[in-house]
Amino acid sequence: MTAFKSPRLWLFVWAGLGAALVLYVMIAASVKPGTGDAAAPLHDVSLLKGEMAEFAFAVPAREAPVIAFEHDGREVTLADFRGRTILVNFWATWCAPCVKELPSLDALQADFGERGFEVVAIATGPQGKETPAAFLERLGVTNLKRYADPRLRLAASIGGGSVLPVSILYDARGREIGRLVGEADWASPEARRLIERAIAES
Repeated sequence: MTAFKSPRLWLFVWAGLGAALVLYVMIAASVKPGTGDAAAPLHDVSLLKGEMAEFAFAVPAREAPVIAFEHDGREVTLADFRGRTILVNFWATWCAPCVKELPSLDALQADFGERGFEVVAIATGPQGKETPAAFLERLGVTNLKRYADPRLRLAASIGGGSVLPVSILYDARGREIGRLVGEADWASPEARRLIERAIAES
């Protein structure tokens, strides 16, 4: 019983409780609502099959760069698309894989465009406005809006200036879910499953 009357024992007890309280406050302050695993961008590796086998999730998630590109003669940024899940695709008229890929992106836009999703297909390089538009018309692409990055500022900022096509998937908060370098069939069942999950979890 004399041990419980020892000032040294109570000093250790109170010091331990104080340390535990400080640790609890620190942990509580670092875990903010909406930033846990449930709110993180999609990272389900079971989706990386078939046409999406080369899709690489962003770990950690990266914020979309705020660098201007062009649409209908005015400047826009990826921040203008907040609230929608977007697939940013960089392409060029001289890129043979892009030619093969663009119709599937057009089909993806047709299927998901009314569900809070948009394919943002950005023509890269100094090709003028008419050349990409005429190119898309020849391919029968009718659902994609015309975006351009003539000075490659946005493409270079995400590492997509030298290898095309590059497709980057962002959630509705503007965080990169992941990317695919090279051609893919975006109208494939694997791509549709990935986009459906991204929309559902944004």
